[in-house]
Amino acid sequence: MKKQSLFQRALENSYLLFVFALVISLVIWVYMSFNSPNTDTTFTISDVPIQIELSEASRKDGLQAFTAVDPKATVTVAGNRTVLGLVNENDLSVTASGASINATGDYTLPVTATKRSNRGNFQITASSPASIAVTVDYLKESEFEIEERVTFIVEDGYYGNTVLAYNTVNISGPQTQVQKIKKVIAKADIAESLNKSRDVDAELVLLDENDKEVSKKLLTMSLDTVKATVMVMPEKSVPIEPTFTNKPKKLQITDDMISVTPKSLLLAGPAETLDALSSVQLEPIDFSKLKNEKIVFDELSIKIPENCKSINNYTTARVVLDLSSLVQKDLTVDRFVVEGLDDSYVAEVTSKSINVTVYGAASDIEKLQASDITAVIDTSNAAGKTGSVEMPVTFRFKNETSCWVYGTAQANVSIYKIEE
Repeated sequence: MKKQSLFQRALENSYLLFVFALVISLVIWVYMSFNSPNTDTTFTISDVPIQIELSEASRKDGLQAFTAVDPKATVTVAGNRTVLGLVNENDLSVTASGASINATGDYTLPVTATKRSNRGNFQITASSPASIAVTVDYLKESEFEIEERVTFIVEDGYYGNTVLAYNTVNISGPQTQVQKIKKVIAKADIAESLNKSRDVDAELVLLDENDKEVSKKLLTMSLDTVKATVMVMPEKSVPIEPTFTNKPKKLQITDDMISVTPKSLLLAGPAETLDALSSVQLEPIDFSKLKNEKIVFDELSIKIPENCKSINNYTTARVVLDLSSLVQKDLTVDRFVVEGLDDSYVAEVTSKSINVTVYGAASDIEKLQASDITAVIDTSNAAGKTGSVEMPVTFRFKNETSCWVYGTAQANVSIYKIEE
């Protein structure tokens, strides 16, 4: 007799066949129940925007509602599976009503979710949150200077200075909150010691009149952080050197005749600039304006090299110049020379003499004569002028001397064009 398989024996057994059919029917029923388009179910939609509604009178008055974050709701809907498959946030309206608000302040508003579309038969079964907190106020926008508060240390022989990428920030939000802000600082901390420049993102911190932090949660800022560059440069101390114009070459200014305060300047700058620098100079002192007396120059500008910074923050120096040991002599100069005249012109000096006051060392003044001085008239700036012209005069000494002529002088010159 041929042996039957297990499946053939099961088919001949009516009881087993009944159980098998029942299991298959149950599976089919469950599958059809969960996948039938006519089956009701629930669905949750997240991040539905909450619209805050104020009364028309409040809006016309300029009142606005402010929240710490954009308020969102989670809404649960129920209905036919096919319909719910098409429902999204655009089919829902979630509002927080502030219709009764007519003054500034902090409020808690109830949140209501409703259907916005006629997309079919679905119901809203739940929504959250039930309420939201808002601040009602007038909008204010202000611009604030950013103060740098970056802390760092540099290695010996270096100097650091912080530069911000932006110097101002715009802040808007509730008027009451913005008015609390008295300063904005860019705050960062660099722990390690620096010997080269470093960039860091500095957080903007808002402070009130008592230097207490003002909350940003209701505010909109054009910047939350700002790039701060710590410029690290080598430093060098150099002497401050006075300079002069119209100073006689032979006149020696000894240490007991002049003092400069401060005597030196601590500079930070590029290494190649500092290496080539032996001193910094002051704006020049014009000897033609000096007499034999003690003169004080309280603020002479220091010529700081480009790309360098005065670490001491000195920009001027005080100079005391004592010329009281020198002597004076009055002379009448009658020797003239005209220079700088074009070859097609001729000049005649019509001034006969100039009275001058000369200062210098006693040894030079004693032997100085009027014939040792020539009045030089430079006509290079006459620009083709003819006729009688008054021109400035400088004075030239015959021999190298410690003497100089005080003040300025003019001489009359007649200029004629040579006829061809």
